[in-house]
Amino acid sequence: MNIELVQREASHVAGFHLVGPFEETAPQGYDKLAAWTDKHQLVGPWMSVYHGNPRQVPAEQLEIDTAIGVPSDFELPEESEGVSITELPAGTYAMVRVHVTDDDFTKPWYQFFDDWLPASGYVMAEGPCFDHYLNDGTESGEWDIELFIPVNKPE
Repeated sequence: MNIELVQREASHVAGFHLVGPFEETAPQGYDKLAAWTDKHQLVGPWMSVYHGNPRQVPAEQLEIDTAIGVPSDFELPEESEGVSITELPAGTYAMVRVHVTDDDFTKPWYQFFDDWLPASGYVMAEGPCFDHYLNDGTESGEWDIELFIPVNKPE
């Protein structure tokens, strides 16, 4: 894995917050997000924001936001029921670009956490992990994604 450390400013996302197993909630959330963005002709980077470690939190309690990146002054259009705006905190993030062809979106995350993080000299910082979809692989089955983990040096 070719990990980069990047400094990110705070940014905002608008989308749907769901609770439950990621393999169920992510597709549901992206269906809702597609309908909402189509209805309002909204564009922005598509992202998943993850709250909770699936190895520590029971699947039915995992939280995900399926969202698009929006400007800080973005206001929700009318008929945006269930949509919320949240902030991704500023800070240092470990970032890796991955290519997924087998619909196993969890595999690169586990490699990131299991292989890179323990040997990196960094620890996970407060805040959610998230990914940014660089393309729509719905038709081709090939996805290019940037994964982000908030990190800092241990004290």
